[in-house]
Amino acid sequence: MPVSDQRPVTFGAVRTLYAMLLVSALLFWLNQDSITLYCQQKYHQSCEVPGLGQSSLWRAGGSLSGALADGRDHFVASLAQRVQGEQGVQGPVPVELPPTMPVVTVDVSAPPASAPLPGAAMPITGPAPEPSQSRQWPSGASVPGPAAAASSAVASGPLPAAAPSTAAPAPVLAPASSASAVAALQTPQSPPPAPAATQALATLAEGDEVFLVGDSLMQGVAPHLANSLLRRHKIRTLNLSRQSTGLAYPGFFNWPRTVTDTLAQNPRVRLMIVFLGPNDPWDMPQGKGKPFVYFKSPQWEMIYRERIDAILEQARARHVQVIWVGPPNMGTPRLSTAMAYLSGLYQQQTALYGQHFVSANPFLGYRDEQFSATVQGPDGNPVKVRIDDGIHFTITGQKMIAAQLLGLIGFSGLTVTGH
Repeated sequence: MPVSDQRPVTFGAVRTLYAMLLVSALLFWLNQDSITLYCQQKYHQSCEVPGLGQSSLWRAGGSLSGALADGRDHFVASLAQRVQGEQGVQGPVPVELPPTMPVVTVDVSAPPASAPLPGAAMPITGPAPEPSQSRQWPSGASVPGPAAAASSAVASGPLPAAAPSTAAPAPVLAPASSASAVAALQTPQSPPPAPAATQALATLAEGDEVFLVGDSLMQGVAPHLANSLLRRHKIRTLNLSRQSTGLAYPGFFNWPRTVTDTLAQNPRVRLMIVFLGPNDPWDMPQGKGKPFVYFKSPQWEMIYRERIDAILEQARARHVQVIWVGPPNMGTPRLSTAMAYLSGLYQQQTALYGQHFVSANPFLGYRDEQFSATVQGPDGNPVKVRIDDGIHFTITGQKMIAAQLLGLIGFSGLTVTGH
């Protein structure tokens, strides 16, 4: 091929490569916030290029992308309102709600011996303060900052690291055998004896709704619980559970804000069930250009408690009962220890608000730091309740937890139907 014929081909290839690089750089510039959030979720550290992330010109790309997204949302909302107006669609009709059912308070530090509560097995060091004594905030006041949340969270002394549940667990699949009390790690085990009765932690009436909050743990349990509530008690649920979410990365998904908006838009919600945790035991981002806050550090704990409080405060303001489910023991000791630590925070903060904490450990028959992927079925054979990652549940495990949660709810004046 003559040299004169090669030059146009080479020039065209270089031009194409240049265009691809330019477009890639532009997309990276516009989507830098999304890339940063993904990096934080995947690697739990900042992925900013040194020097480049501090440039105002570089950050303008993220600001421009956010402004375009806000403009799009505003345009869609405005268009929907205009279409509704042209079609003569009226606004929402005010809903007359039944009388609010009182919140049932439970002394988590000393559960009754005759009817132990599932999950109320991680006592708080010292007496749990009453909500009226610990947090007398005026109506409509904003949630206190991290320092205030931490100072009001404990009655006296430093915050203890919570230990996994040791109380008598609730029934699992079959009556317990008299085999060994503690099975070896990753071996089938028999559920311990069931308590004589289970006290309802929340009460629902006709027309009430249930709000389900959580990560992939709740995603597995929610359909079974929602189906039972609807078929047996005609209670509707609002399931917003979403995988890979928690309280440590609000830039990815902000649960306190989601709870605030959802409760404001759904006045029939009278019970909120929260089930999350495995996505949170990591260093926490503070913002662009700032160092991460180390997991379990005092600052990390204060921020995390504040986010728990933000959810509980919204529930209290709207007279919504809360059952906060602590994650069960995990397949790896490190993650299992982290779940016990987070469960201690959940239990302490829910007690301050007069709400309820239960651990998922008794639901699966776990004692102390025990973990097993199987339980003994009705026929005596092992039944798998956890999948191989040691975190999530099989369908059988999901149904077990849903059944146990259903048993914690009382129904006032509702007829049980179906199965």
